[in-house]
Amino acid sequence: MLTDIWVVRNGSDYLLLHGHLRLATTLVGEGAAYVEVKHEGLVKITRGPGCFQVDSCHGLLPLSVTLADTHGCR
Repeated sequence: MLTDIWVVRNGSDYLLLHGHLRLATTLVGEGAAYVEVKHEGLVKITRGPGCFQVDSCHGLLPLSVTLADTHGCR
């Protein structure tokens, strides 16, 4: 589990607050990253077609890397 990557729930999506470079590096090397999301627990992050995706108990949802990108991956 990576504690230096901060992800929060943003409505029906997830938002990456901190650790952009660490997440990208981890996904290139390992293919997936496991991150703790407050009030939800551990989620798996992978790289999807053109975006990052969060695999959680709510299904496969986009991970936005900026506020402007909140609905950019649908």
